[in-house]
Amino acid sequence: MNLTEFFHNTLAGHEDDPAAQRQVARAVLSAPATPESTALLALMYHEGIGVKADLDKAFDLAEKAAADGEGLAYFLLGYMCDNIETPDQRTGGPRQKYDHYDAERFYTLCAATDCRWSDAAHLWLGDYFMDSAQGGDPDQAVEHYEAIADNNAEAAGKLSDYYWDQLDVDAIIPDEFRDRELEEKSYHWTSVAVRLNPHDYSYRMGWCHADGIGCNKAFRLARKYWEDAYEFGDWQAAEAIADLYEERLEELQARPEPPESECSTCTREIASWRKLAARTRERLGESKV
Repeated sequence: MNLTEFFHNTLAGHEDDPAAQRQVARAVLSAPATPESTALLALMYHEGIGVKADLDKAFDLAEKAAADGEGLAYFLLGYMCDNIETPDQRTGGPRQKYDHYDAERFYTLCAATDCRWSDAAHLWLGDYFMDSAQGGDPDQAVEHYEAIADNNAEAAGKLSDYYWDQLDVDAIIPDEFRDRELEEKSYHWTSVAVRLNPHDYSYRMGWCHADGIGCNKAFRLARKYWEDAYEFGDWQAAEAIADLYEERLEELQARPEPPESECSTCTREIASWRKLAARTRERLGESKV
């Protein structure tokens, strides 16, 4: 186990434990002076881990480690520039070495490394470029999210949100006018998001299968994901399942000889899910939109 792994494994779940803080502080302070140990020491002074917090020392140490290409040091400098924590920003001198615009530069350097902080750097950059107040560059934002999204729930969710927001899911659009490429991207990243974070994306995944967004319509899969969403406490998922059965019932009743047993099943399911939706909504104190 290297020093960085020891540092984070020891503090995991014990960030506020003085004994754990002293343990990692002893290990870092007694370690040979390397870019890794210097960057960890910068983090310790920034956060007050086993030492008294000192932004000036944190900054000086981060600069030193960054000169040797240490990813954590890049991240710390980006964070400090973004949050007006560099010495020259805090003193407000006329000739500042860094300002908040340097955050992008340092986070970009961090994102190019394979350190444990690169995911956080990609997320920051994705949000930065997605922000219209910063001039906005969604294509760059997407590149940063995609770099980590296969194994990062937050990035996958942001991509799902980005593409989903571009779809007019409430409109009835003729097939020839549907944007299939956009739907496929929305489906793909929603699939990744629901794998990594089923609590927040099961409802949307059900919608994809119910309406055939980026995939073929699939009644059972739509119900499956909406049942999951309902188990997570989303009363709207129960309403969606009821709507799903109503649509199925209409299809059955449109046949020359409607199957009575299937129609009865649909009727019971509709009533049951409407009741569950109302109970859950009432329990949560939410109003129906």
